Amino acid sequence: MEIGSTLGGRYLIQAHLAGEVWAAEDTRSGRRVAVKRLSGPPGPAVRLRHPGIATVLAVGEHDGTPFLAMELLDGYTLDDHLLDGGYDTAQVAHYGAQVADALAVAHRAGASHGRIEPAQLQLTRAGALKILGLGTVPPPHSPDLAALGATLDELLRRPAPPGSPGELGTLISELRNAPAEHDPQLTAAYAARLRRLADEPAPAEPPARLRRPPVARTFWIDRRPGRMLLGRVLAGVILAGLIAVTAYAITVTAA
Repeated sequence: MEIGSTLGGRYLIQAHLAGEVWAAEDTRSGRRVAVKRLSGPPGPAVRLRHPGIATVLAVGEHDGTPFLAMELLDGYTLDDHLLDGGYDTAQVAHYGAQVADALAVAHRAGASHGRIEPAQLQLTRAGALKILGLGTVPPPHSPDLAALGATLDELLRRPAPPGSPGELGTLISELRNAPAEHDPQLTAAYAARLRRLADEPAPAEPPARLRRPPVARTFWIDRRPGRMLLGRVLAGVILAGLIAVTAYAITVTAA
């Protein structure tokens, strides 16, 4: 591909993005798209529609080489973000749930990705995570759930905190040892577990019922009727004593 060339009589190449992916303009609609050159014919999975899957708009061929026209995504891949360090547990669970949801759709359609990794997951500026390359990875490929487990493990913040890895660590271990066969029900179950972990708030303080209620400090006078009368009497005695002491001091000074 060269900048300024037109693919399929429709897509005007404008800039190189990465690898075999280029930015282009759809001259029919005026929309900016991403065009990816393929090494072989794409699989039927490129037609899948899901918020977590990069949308393929058209499949074409140029000079005998197949290509895809896809939605042009802003943002960066998680591989790029890892240059700044890993992610905390809640973020990893949140991203994992989005990927697993999208994979469950693919698995129900009898398809798989084959190379889930941080470089194949793009985080848009709106915070949505999109799987790239579904239906374009040639065999041999890696099982999706095992690859997802390895990816989530890589995304966790490093160095790992001391102690037990917690429930997310246990779930990641299960994913890495999941069956190679793609069972959509199992994939959906993992997605549900990851969503629960992502939505679980970190305990910032003890629950209200465990905290001691604030105590109103009103000196030592109790507000109950009987105790209030006693308080007034005691206050009067103290005041009278202070007056007497002051009067005595004045008398002694004058003498």
